[in-house]
Amino acid sequence: MRRAVVLAKKGMVFTYPNPCVGAVVVKGGVVVGEGYHSKAGEDHAEVIAIKNVMNKSGIKTVDLDPTLFHNAVLYVTLEPCAHSGKTPPCVKAITAAGFKKVCVGMKDPFNKVNGKGIKYMRGHGIDVEICRPGSILSNEIKELNQPFIKWALTHIPYVILKSGMSLDGKIALKTGQSKWITSEILRKDGRMERSKCNCVIVGANTVKADDPELAKIGKYKNTYLLKVVVDGKLSVGTDAKIFKSKNVLVACCDSASSNNKKRFKASGIPFKSFGKDFVSIKRLLQYLGKIGIESVFVEGGSEMNGAIFDAALKDRNLMDKVIFYIAPKLIGGRDSKSVIGGEGIEKLSDAVTFDGFFASKISDGLKVTGVINFY
Repeated sequence: MRRAVVLAKKGMVFTYPNPCVGAVVVKGGVVVGEGYHSKAGEDHAEVIAIKNVMNKSGIKTVDLDPTLFHNAVLYVTLEPCAHSGKTPPCVKAITAAGFKKVCVGMKDPFNKVNGKGIKYMRGHGIDVEICRPGSILSNEIKELNQPFIKWALTHIPYVILKSGMSLDGKIALKTGQSKWITSEILRKDGRMERSKCNCVIVGANTVKADDPELAKIGKYKNTYLLKVVVDGKLSVGTDAKIFKSKNVLVACCDSASSNNKKRFKASGIPFKSFGKDFVSIKRLLQYLGKIGIESVFVEGGSEMNGAIFDAALKDRNLMDKVIFYIAPKLIGGRDSKSVIGGEGIEKLSDAVTFDGFFASKISDGLKVTGVINFY
């Protein structure tokens, strides 16, 4: 199963909107086949592992050797599907192969699966063993697909709040200057974290001040990314770099002026209202979940971060993880911008705490990750 986890990681991000899955076939204590889901619409991990065994055996169909899988065990990180989508149900391929035992890392929470695959296999005489929930291995398997799991359970995307700051928590001087508090190496790591998500959210002030492109980088460069600008008044210039992207949306308010609405319509830039006078973060995230967005990377300034945080104080499902890059610098100043603005908490007992908290040294700075919700 640990080998299946390693294989599954190879498909992370590329399988969207599907989860990443790894599979291993063991016979006589020896791995005889393996595979992982690499892209939506292509064969799933179980089918690839089965084909891998067959190719090694030099056969094209299991009918030529109906005993090939009888004493073999299939290990798969996620429950095999029992429904038809872009590919046929994996459980039919598993039962047709003749497996007598299948070890499943975890149930698939997606409503079209959610136990149906396990029920199908057991109904066809297969011994199905499920990894014990709460175990170290089980948690490793769950970590593979946190965005997918959260989206399947709540219909809201997995939300990551990212920021770069000084050691005293400042992200900009009182003059607004922020380039650059953190090093290029830390910023590149942040861009890589962004590249793992399906959506990035920024505020209007960030677009006006930095005119960011917010592109994906590295091996994830060509994977899907929706860019969302929270701009209640539709005040941003339509010539901003971000609007040159194919997939973009401006989250605004009903109260945006008719002139600005006409300006955006004329430019062909999609916009949608999520509130009368203020953008409702909850309504925005619910909408993104409805259109299939599973992971959101929030990359804004103090006020954008504050809006997300304040929304999460009312509904903890609205923020799941923070990634803070900390430079070895002190800025000070009561008017300097802090990492999280907004209203904040009124009592220390209301403070947001973490299910997991990790720190690592990168170059001359620190990368601190706090997991708020573990699904």
